Amino acid sequence: MSAVKKSEIVVALAGTPNVGKSAIFHQITGADVIVSNYPGTTVELMEGWVKRGDYDIRVIDLPGVYSLGAVSQDELVARRAILEQEPDVIVNILDASNLERSLFLTLQLMELGRPMLVIMNMYDVALARGLHPNAEALSSKLGLPVVTTVATRGENVARAFDKAIEVALARNRPEKVLPLTRDTERAIKGLAGEIVRSLGKTPFGLSARTLAIKLLEGDEHLIKAVADLPGSERVLMKARKLAREMVTKYGEPSAYRIARERHGIAAMISREVTERAPAKLKWAHRLDDITSSVRTGVPIMVAVFAALILLLIYVGGFLEGLLVEGWEIFVSPLLRGFFNTLGDLGRILDIGINQGIIGILAVMIPYILVFFLVFALLEDIGYLPRMAFVMDSAMHRIGLHGRAVVPMLGGFGCNVPAIMATRVLITRRERLIANFLITMVPCSARTAVILGTVGYFLGVQYALLIYGIILILIFIVGLVLNRFLRGRVSGMIMEMPPLRLPILRPLLSKTWMRMKHFVYFATPVLIVGSLVIGALHVFELLAAIVAPLSPLTSGWLGLPAVTIISLLYGFIRKEGALVLLVTIAGTSNLLNFMTPLQLFVFALVVSIYVPCAATVAALKQELGWKDAIMISASTFLIALLVGGIFNHLNPIGL
Repeated sequence: MSAVKKSEIVVALAGTPNVGKSAIFHQITGADVIVSNYPGTTVELMEGWVKRGDYDIRVIDLPGVYSLGAVSQDELVARRAILEQEPDVIVNILDASNLERSLFLTLQLMELGRPMLVIMNMYDVALARGLHPNAEALSSKLGLPVVTTVATRGENVARAFDKAIEVALARNRPEKVLPLTRDTERAIKGLAGEIVRSLGKTPFGLSARTLAIKLLEGDEHLIKAVADLPGSERVLMKARKLAREMVTKYGEPSAYRIARERHGIAAMISREVTERAPAKLKWAHRLDDITSSVRTGVPIMVAVFAALILLLIYVGGFLEGLLVEGWEIFVSPLLRGFFNTLGDLGRILDIGINQGIIGILAVMIPYILVFFLVFALLEDIGYLPRMAFVMDSAMHRIGLHGRAVVPMLGGFGCNVPAIMATRVLITRRERLIANFLITMVPCSARTAVILGTVGYFLGVQYALLIYGIILILIFIVGLVLNRFLRGRVSGMIMEMPPLRLPILRPLLSKTWMRMKHFVYFATPVLIVGSLVIGALHVFELLAAIVAPLSPLTSGWLGLPAVTIISLLYGFIRKEGALVLLVTIAGTSNLLNFMTPLQLFVFALVVSIYVPCAATVAALKQELGWKDAIMISASTFLIALLVGGIFNHLNPIGL
């Protein structure tokens, strides 16, 4: 790590999921945000900068985690960022309406010995529930400064930020020790003594007590760090011995015992600092009951999904017409006139750049932008966990539980992070089923294909029909996998965050960051693909690829033989299949190139098979090459089978 300038203050925001951490982050930093993967991981961190007096403040938004046990990659990254980046202050954000759950992480953060500020956010939610947590009482219990905020309205956020800078400059570390039970403390003290005697230094400058706790918990990250130090043999041997004694005494692993005792302390503090009064039933509580009930929640979920599709079709379609028409009127003629002076090279550039950009404007920007915006809205209001809850029973039929709904819903945005999110599932069987089904969920790129072809040219009913067909296929495949894969479905315990109004700035910032990443990554790939198509067309090489596969495209699927180029490119980038189809057709009006049935079959086939090379790589990372290839090949065969059936039987009468 590079040395931190003296004029720079590093602030790390830490907290459990759904405590409003991102809202506070965006209230502080505004839109000047960078998203990057933490070194050596796939976990993203957001960083923002703000000027305060003579100081440049770097704010790091850590992943939302329930503990620092380093069991999941998110937990490990959150702790590594604190230990390795050495922030000047940790701002621990709590849910004031659920202190007990939030304080478990607070106790672990205190053990790291870094300067800390505690923020009780969502204070309005707590009051509405009849809870009155006392900031002064909590500060006394923890020995840390505590500030209350309502981030959705910006209340007290500036004051909390000023207090965080004050704590960072004072460099006051937590001094209060909240002891565990007598027997556990005896084991910690014994191991801490051995650490002091045997080790010349501790990893990351941790106190002997903190390191002793982590070793007793069997923390692999810190065990490896200690193993590299002289004298580590005696320390690790002592840790294993004491951990075995705790198992013998309590009948459970030492990590479980320590976690249980921390939960007990968190519950005690929460009770002692919170006064209770009759709750005021607000619209959010009534809406919460309606959306969480299976009887009313399922129709609401269907309505939300239908509204999303209609919004994409009409708003996305409007933007498509606006962007494409503007390009074809004002830009395309100028480019074509210039390219015509360059001979064969100009013809290649006209197809690759001019037609390629038309395809991007027709597909990528209008539909994917609208999708990212709506999906961010559903995330921020807290609706997605309710969809998971009402779908729990149905998910059991396909070998999963409701928790798998959230990754699958994430698949509507992008299959890659959705696949990575299946790590929250307990068994490999569940992860295999979930990953298979996620690859069939229409991501934003496939949504762009569906809406840019069927929705735009044939009508909303045919776009909805494709979604219906895919959902039926997902359910059938899930039933088959659940029937033939051994194992049982585990139970589901999940947090239900409160419904809340979104904050405009974080909502737009999140949409912009996702869209910017998507455009920066996809545009060069799509332009290169269009240029390749242009070169193959100009030098009359398309036939060498098209002819051998025409029995599949023309014979079985009933498509123009040249569309095999688009179908094959769909393995690299799904939206690229449509962009290249526009390039091949030489027009954005695809009905001049294909019949309505052909458009439907094309969109259906493209929407079913594995979405892109990045998804295959994610499958390989999570499941291994064998399962990644099996899933990819299976979805391709399903796509061909269903596409051929619709071509030959034409049950929809196109």
